[in-house]
Amino acid sequence: MWPQMQAIFPWLDWSLVLVYARVQACILILPGLGERVIQSRVKVAIALSITPLLGDLVPSIAMPEQPIAVIAQIVPEIILGFATGTLLRLMALAIDIATTAIAATASLSQIMGIQNEASPHPIGNLFHLAGIAVLMALGLPAMLVDLMADSFRLWHPASLPDPGMLLSGIVTVVRDSFFLAMTLAAPFTLGGFLFQALTGVINRVMPALPVVFIGAPAAIFLALAGLAVLSPMLIGLWADAVLGFMLPVAP
Repeated sequence: MWPQMQAIFPWLDWSLVLVYARVQACILILPGLGERVIQSRVKVAIALSITPLLGDLVPSIAMPEQPIAVIAQIVPEIILGFATGTLLRLMALAIDIATTAIAATASLSQIMGIQNEASPHPIGNLFHLAGIAVLMALGLPAMLVDLMADSFRLWHPASLPDPGMLLSGIVTVVRDSFFLAMTLAAPFTLGGFLFQALTGVINRVMPALPVVFIGAPAAIFLALAGLAVLSPMLIGLWADAVLGFMLPVAP
């Protein structure tokens, strides 16, 4: 079958198939392009359009004759593609973790929304969609092509990298993502702590005052006002971190 395909497409090389396998696996899990709302045929079309752009980064490789050898070359590419997309997805999850912390602190998580890739509440949905839109406007597709190109420069085709290096990179990305999430949620978590401490003091001074009935609406109002003011800055900080992401390099 492969000779017949090369007869129809003389420029077709086995290395392009390996490139497509990694790119397609990466796109399936990437933020933005890998969202569930995007149809599978669109993801396949994106991978097919990106593959020729990265073909020059891979040396010409002859197709193995044995099926086992073919699988042995395809499987590492799929694993590396998923690893590349997973690392960036872990960094992008920071905004969902931050919005979950914000909603829980400000008692906004009780307002349920639609379950999707974002947190199951309106604040998480809003930040998730706004963040993806900002990333697309700032050049996420071009950044993703550069990310895939870096993966081919760091990890040679048809071979797996050092598992220890890959595991260390995952741990580093998880740490950075959680630190970024807590940084984004810090104004609301600290503000919520101070607000609760203040209401506790008021309740001790004036036990007859229904602090709970007054404080709960006030906390929600202040949280919504804080979101209206701080949302552009929070999304900007998150977008800079995602667009500045780099694959881990062996020391």
